[in-house]
Amino acid sequence: MEHWIGTWSASPMNVWPGDAVLYGFHRQTVRQVVRVSTGGERLRLKLSNEYGASPIRIGAATVALAAKDGALDAASIRHVAFGGETQGDLAPGAPLLSDVVDLAVPDLGQIAISLYFPDFAPIETYHYEAQQTAYISEFGDFAGAAELPVQQTSTSRYFLSAVLVERAPDSGSLVCLGDSITDGFGSTVDGNARWPDRLAERFAKSGRLSGIGVLNQGIGGNRLLASRARGANALARFDRDVLGFPNVRWVSVLEGINDIGWPETMLAGRPEAVAVESLIAAYRQLIARARLNGIKVLLGTLPPFGGAFEGQPLRTFYSPTKERDRQAVNAWIKTSAEADAVVDFERALADPANPSRLLAAFDCGDGLHPSDDGYAEMAKLFEEAFESLLRGQ
Repeated sequence: MEHWIGTWSASPMNVWPGDAVLYGFHRQTVRQVVRVSTGGERLRLKLSNEYGASPIRIGAATVALAAKDGALDAASIRHVAFGGETQGDLAPGAPLLSDVVDLAVPDLGQIAISLYFPDFAPIETYHYEAQQTAYISEFGDFAGAAELPVQQTSTSRYFLSAVLVERAPDSGSLVCLGDSITDGFGSTVDGNARWPDRLAERFAKSGRLSGIGVLNQGIGGNRLLASRARGANALARFDRDVLGFPNVRWVSVLEGINDIGWPETMLAGRPEAVAVESLIAAYRQLIARARLNGIKVLLGTLPPFGGAFEGQPLRTFYSPTKERDRQAVNAWIKTSAEADAVVDFERALADPANPSRLLAAFDCGDGLHPSDDGYAEMAKLFEEAFESLLRGQ
């Protein structure tokens, strides 16, 4: 019997007017590189047109082992079918799952997915902050070409939402549900330096943890409760982004800092302060829905954000009142014992001399998002908490 798990993901999101985005593709090929967490001999792709208002035609699709700068390992190119057909339609509001592709991919292997759009494909569903280069061709179908004639590049994801691999029957995946800190904002582009990436590396090197799929379902600007801007809120997207994957065994939740920080900023649009009690109720809902599906929950404390965006229009993201709310949320996370495990990201990233701020070496420069070293530290701490959880099972 086939046993599939997620090995890579990017949560679909709506296009927010405040973000710079391409309008669409027309008779062009888009090539996107992803690094899987755990490998396999066979894989499937999942595309999404969740926020689209019209069907999108996929004229051709391939997957191959990635070479340098958007090129492919020619011997590994495989054409992708959808229901036995080499073309497929992304229905509005829906995902599209590919047929099985025979392609051996190692743990932490990089693959490239090429999609050719023969008609106009408006970009209404994408993933804004990919921290990875996407290559967009001149006019023509180059899905099967090892070298792509590049017209332009982007650092967003387009229509591609997941890669699944076939694994042993006892295997499973971990979903990292979060905001821009999980999405990896501020990390090195093409460096696979987000904390779930670093965690996947640690898992791959560990005998006991190798074979676990690590899925990054972070969305920059995402919140637990509000959905005005980037992506559906965590409560609304939980079924799609967690329960919608096969054989998920664990979920990590690191959300809430945007619920606290966005009010009274230019992002909010109107007063929308969120009570700490409402955030706690949201955590409880996520925990209950996960457990109903046999999934264990690791709840992360909110990292410090003192001085976030100092000297910038978003400087009101932080205030002493908001800091008190963050501390209240973290106190509940650490003492409630309602999750299966707690990952104390606050302790991992805080400056011991000024605990309301990130340690300078772990700050990407905006006071909110970690640096590459900070993300690596998060992965290290998460692995320790995860190992402790497994020992207690």
